[in-house]
Amino acid sequence: MSQYISVLSLRNLRPVVFLCLSMAVLCPGNMAFALTRAQLYQAMVSVADRTEAAQAAAFQAAMKIVLVRVTGRRSAEDDPALAPLVGNARRYVQQYRGAADSQEWVSFDGPAIERWLTQNGQPLWGHERPATFVWLTAQTGPASGSVITADDTTELKAAIDASAALRGLPLLWPSVADVQRNHLDYAGVSGASPSTLADIGRRLGGEGILVGRASGTAMSANVRWTHLFQDRSSEFSGALEGVNRTADLYAGLFAASGNLVPIDIEVTGVGDLREYATVQTYLESLTFISHVSVVALTGDTIRFRLGVRGGAESLQRTLSLNGRLQSIAAGDTGMLRFQLRR
Repeated sequence: MSQYISVLSLRNLRPVVFLCLSMAVLCPGNMAFALTRAQLYQAMVSVADRTEAAQAAAFQAAMKIVLVRVTGRRSAEDDPALAPLVGNARRYVQQYRGAADSQEWVSFDGPAIERWLTQNGQPLWGHERPATFVWLTAQTGPASGSVITADDTTELKAAIDASAALRGLPLLWPSVADVQRNHLDYAGVSGASPSTLADIGRRLGGEGILVGRASGTAMSANVRWTHLFQDRSSEFSGALEGVNRTADLYAGLFAASGNLVPIDIEVTGVGDLREYATVQTYLESLTFISHVSVVALTGDTIRFRLGVRGGAESLQRTLSLNGRLQSIAAGDTGMLRFQLRR
């Protein structure tokens, strides 16, 4: 993990922030967003010079960053099981170009890497990633401070956004208007319970909530975090631990591995051909689903047969993320059933 940690040091923070900005979909403030496969497979790395050896080293460094992001494991870059991918990084490069400050942007063949991970029994965390709303206060005096917003330019927020970009974790920050509209300030956010802030954060688009209290705005600040997601609540400390522990949890829930298994589901409330196409396209877009076929169609209910990696539990967790398909009571056979939400 030495390179992964060093890339977040103050000395190397600037290029990582550039990566975060160039992949704004990963750190979107309050913009609507959706992670794409292409963005998961891009990385920005240092390149010593333009020699063949330096270029090969840069490709391998970029591959390590990508593997941390798409397996969900912080230890991925040092995993011997993934060494063949790192060693053959050049084979998977689709595009690369130079950037400022001796940096290089590299884009890999995502589907090819996904096939390799799947065939070799490695976890794959696709673009189905919860958006996490961040409430972070920073102390600036004995009894004063500020609420970090989307427009904030402090070192601490830049480091958090850069870390989120490296892990592929979409973050949402409150705007100044959000803070004012909810009658909040430093004291209000600092004194509010995590559950209260979670309710507001969910209304503003968050699926997970990070509540942090920082001792300052520098990257070296001590930050105490509380993370809430569905029925889970965790606490930890450290400037970047909020992002990393959140990504660890999500990867544990949503990264899939293992062989494909057939699973039948029913989707009700499909009123016309357009809605049918919408549901099928959505299911086909999910990384861990290999194929989608229609088994039966009765009234407004369609039975799909899916090739799923990770099993029924993984499928149900992922479909619950954006609420497009709302889980309803299983049928007599125990089949998973969902209601299309308009």
